[in-house]
Amino acid sequence: MTVMNSINKSKNIFTVIDVGSSKVSCLIGSPVRTNNVQIKALGFGQHASFGMSNGQVTDMKEIAHSIARAVESAETMAGFNINKVICNLSGGRPITKIFRNKLKIENGRVEKSDVFKILKFKNNYQIDNYEILSSSVIKYYLDNNTCVDNPIGIFTNTLTVEMNYTYGQKSIIKNLSSAVNLCHLSIEKFFTCPEASGVSTMLQDERTSGAVIIDLGANITSVGVFLNNKIIFSDSISIGGLHITSDIVRGLGTKSEDAEKIKILHGSALSHETDEYINLDIPIISDQGDIITQKIPKAMLTAIIKPRVEEIFELIQERLNQLKLNTTYINKVILCGGGANLSNIRELASNYFKTNVRIGRPIGLIDLPEIVQTPSFACLTGLLIKSLEKEEIFNLQKMERGIFKYFGKLGNWFDQNL
Repeated sequence: MTVMNSINKSKNIFTVIDVGSSKVSCLIGSPVRTNNVQIKALGFGQHASFGMSNGQVTDMKEIAHSIARAVESAETMAGFNINKVICNLSGGRPITKIFRNKLKIENGRVEKSDVFKILKFKNNYQIDNYEILSSSVIKYYLDNNTCVDNPIGIFTNTLTVEMNYTYGQKSIIKNLSSAVNLCHLSIEKFFTCPEASGVSTMLQDERTSGAVIIDLGANITSVGVFLNNKIIFSDSISIGGLHITSDIVRGLGTKSEDAEKIKILHGSALSHETDEYINLDIPIISDQGDIITQKIPKAMLTAIIKPRVEEIFELIQERLNQLKLNTTYINKVILCGGGANLSNIRELASNYFKTNVRIGRPIGLIDLPEIVQTPSFACLTGLLIKSLEKEEIFNLQKMERGIFKYFGKLGNWFDQNL
């Protein structure tokens, strides 16, 4: 191991890892304040993922090796070593729930102590076998259900707070943490895949007005709903791009690696009239076990792919129906992840969800390697942006403590409410 470069001593350096079923990727970055760009990439690395399936560790040694190789590549590019990382969590169906607390205001005017009290209510927030990853205030409500951002100083008889809690499955967290620890690294925090992908690919206006993020991974498709710039719903289904590849293997009788290439080069989620007349040379396994080339119409390939994509969208719609959210609030769907690279998937999604759909790519970062500027790395880059948000909150709290030290009650007010 080389001596750590002095730049790594800065608290403004963040390292994130996206541990998936097909690849492990690592990104090191630092915040910048130029032209609204959020983060400058310093190092990037990736490695094929072994020892993971459906977001769960199946071989501790193998996945630890994959993580170590990806991190080493990022360290080499950055020129220094790291010891802490922030990690994604997609396995075990991470979930987001919304809770409401209600408090009677004794003197009719909300004080900072009332806000502190309502945020500390110990309702039944725990879910068996799950751990709280994060929580945040969505909105405050007054007597007449008026929504306010900051209730302090406002007259009302009751105060209600609406909060979202994000959960991860304990066993998934423990196993991923153990794998990372084997690489002599520690995990500072976990973020769910849809939350990270959403902040990476959505504009703030989209997250505020209402949008759905769909991250089409290899084995898992994650879905999240953003409203008022908060994630209010998240879920996942255990179907992804590898299942499409498996369908091609069964439907055409080809090898897995060939099926993946065929999907990437010629696959489409929608058929066209000319597809019946376009023949593809497909390597298939003959009855004798030899690899032979056979011509098939492109329409046959699409007929294999489209039903699986529609199945994914159908399952997503079923999960979204559980939210019972007025669909008029959701006017945008963003597709990301490796599956978003499939030809015509945007058009199929637009027809299915009856709304505006676009392909999501990382935004707000500079000096990213070209390969990272694709939908496949939305979660990875989102983790880096979430790390920056976490640091800004920490710095704000630190500043507010200083204000409190010198300005007494005024500082205390800031400490509770900004």
